[in-house]
Formats: sequence, C-alpha cells, structure tokens
Amino acid sequence: MPVLEFLLDHDDAIMSEAGELSWMTASVQMTTHTQMGGGGGIWGAFKRVAGGGSLFMTEYRAIGAPGEVAFATKLPGHIVPVELGGGREYFIHRHGFLCATLGVTSASAFNSLSVQASSVATASPPACRRQGTAWLELSGELIAKDLRPGELLRVHPRPCRSL
Repeated sequence: MPVLEFLLDHDDAIMSEAGELSWMTASVQMTTHTQMGGGGGIWGAFKRVAGGGSLFMTEYRAIGAPGEVAFATKLPGHIVPVELGGGREYFIHRHGFLCATLGVTSASAFNSLSVQASSVATASPPACRRQGTAWLELSGELIAKDLRPGELLRVHPRPCRSL
C-alpha cells in the first residue's frame, strides 16, 4: 500500500480531512476545525460535506522541533501529487483527496459566477483550487491520457467492488 510521509520543519504544516492520518511523531500538533480547505466558516464546511467530504479538516503542525506525518491509501493504488495554481481547478473523486498544503481549497463546487460547477441539487465531487500542492489517492491502476484541445474523454466513476 502506498504511504506518503512528510518531514516537517518547526512550524511547517500540512492538512487533510479528519481521519486520514496513518501516524505522526510527538512533536506534531493536531488541530481539527472547519476553517480550512473550503473557505472559512460554516459555508465552507457545508460545501465540503455536500460534495461528499468531511465536515472537519485537520492541520498537522510541527511545534518546537521537526516532525513526521504519514498518510496511507485505503486500497492498493497510487498517491499522485497535483500542483495547483494558474487558474487550474481539478474535480476529484469523492474519497480521492488525501492531503494538501495549507493554501489549497478542497470543497464541493456549486453553481456560481466564480466557480465552474453543477447545481446545488446535484453536488459535484470535491474540487481543488488555489495555490499549493494536493496529494490524491487513486485506487487501482493509473493510466494517464493527454487530450488535445476540445477532445472529450468520458470516464465511468465505477465504485470499488468487493470480491
């Protein structure tokens, strides 16, 4: 199973949805709240929940000394880093968001003038935007496709099946 480990210097931090942590060292302080990863306050938290995410986000910060934080996938697959910025936005499978730097927004995108999305009646998958790096958990095999401008590839969001 893939594992993503972070070596944090003093006062460095990383965030994830609540419940994603695999392990951390004693110098890492864990703070859980609704203010991160989707805008401030209750509206940001509501957007995350409506999109299939968690109400709470957790910040892991090294205090007083360097520390280590690790996240592992739930199923065999891959952990993929995605660099954000430059106006790019990514729509992510419901359980695909693993963790991110503090500048990243992970939220459901609703129909508005400033955000690409579907309507409130049909919540879309979590979106990542702003500046920073997000790490995505992808189960199974990873196949990259480069699309030409205007080319469309329709992908079936097949749920995991147990044997």
